[in-house]
Amino acid sequence: MRIRDWINRNMGLGLLISLLLCAAGAALGAILMDRELLAVESAGKWMAFMWLSASFAGCKVALQNVQQNRLPHAAEQAVLLYSIVWAAALAIRAVPNFQSNGWHITGAVWGGAALAALIPGSKRKRTKRKSKSRRGRAHKDCLLYTSDAADDLTRV
Repeated sequence: MRIRDWINRNMGLGLLISLLLCAAGAALGAILMDRELLAVESAGKWMAFMWLSASFAGCKVALQNVQQNRLPHAAEQAVLLYSIVWAAALAIRAVPNFQSNGWHITGAVWGGAALAALIPGSKRKRTKRKSKSRRGRAHKDCLLYTSDAADDLTRV
């Protein structure tokens, strides 16, 4: 098995989607806490839910074209995502907060990846869209005028 089969464009896109979803969830959680709709004590559970959702969505994108060995691919996605989470926690010096909610976030990242691997993808295959250029489509829309047809039109 080649490295290209494991780390590909879908893997990077899945990681990006996971991070964007989690950032959006963190911003939404901050807004909810500011408006006192989310208790400060529930912030860890909120973020764990956001990481579960983000991990699941990112792994579903990363596993789009994977038919076999889905669980190892999802585990690879979870390892990369979890490494990014720890690196971000260390970068913003949020380690004490991460240590108190770390088990929730760990379970959420790995659980979302496992769920994405175990829930089968859609069976339908995507078909390529037909080209809308003139060269790519059939001449169904083309009406060919001949001199006889032009004569018929002018004799009305």
